[in-house]
Amino acid sequence: MNPLTTYHSVAVRLQSWIHSGELPAGSQLPSERRICERLGVSRVNARDALHLLEGKGLIYRLNRIGWFVASAPFIYDPTRAHSLLEEANTHHRQLDTQLIKAERIPAPASVSQKLAVSATTGVLQVVRRRAVDGRWVLLETCYFREDRFPGLLQQNLKGSLTRLTQNVYGYKRRQLDVAISSKLLSEYQALQLRVREGSAALKLVRDVIVEQACIAVEIEYWLHDAIEMRMRGQATLKDTF
Repeated sequence: MNPLTTYHSVAVRLQSWIHSGELPAGSQLPSERRICERLGVSRVNARDALHLLEGKGLIYRLNRIGWFVASAPFIYDPTRAHSLLEEANTHHRQLDTQLIKAERIPAPASVSQKLAVSATTGVLQVVRRRAVDGRWVLLETCYFREDRFPGLLQQNLKGSLTRLTQNVYGYKRRQLDVAISSKLLSEYQALQLRVREGSAALKLVRDVIVEQACIAVEIEYWLHDAIEMRMRGQATLKDTF
């Protein structure tokens, strides 16, 4: 049998297990060995089929654990004024947050420039990872001007930072400048998200601006297959002569 036909047929069988509900979202696929035994194919064909389905966004791999059925991509508006938790609730998704560290550090060069502080000035850093429907998909690092957020490290940093900045610190009217790029995850980032080093990610850098001054910088790394970005805009047509 043609190897190309074989691995495509394996992919079709695996896809049928997913669509039939035999393998629901979040469930772990059988091991490569079990797939080979069940379908009577080589491990090479099984592996190629798995990578084909991964490319389609139907499954994902957790490093050293195995393959899992992917949930639908998380619908995300990076220009949102509301919290990520509210966005998750709107789309009936389960959002979990783990605080990795929260501390005062010397301002990194790129951050100090945006926050208009010297490189020796301390800034408040909050690092968290977030899971959607049980899968770690986002690693975020947020930097705050200490003079704008007194006592921040004593606050509950496992909840919504958007609500915290609005309700506790009173920054309800904010401008968000967002930059989006594609990146490969470093060893540390990949470890936090349980994927392989060099996995593809979308990097979002969000500058939080109040009264023309940047008070916080938020840097997010999203697994590329776990997110679908949607932004609303308004266009005004002008007459041309």
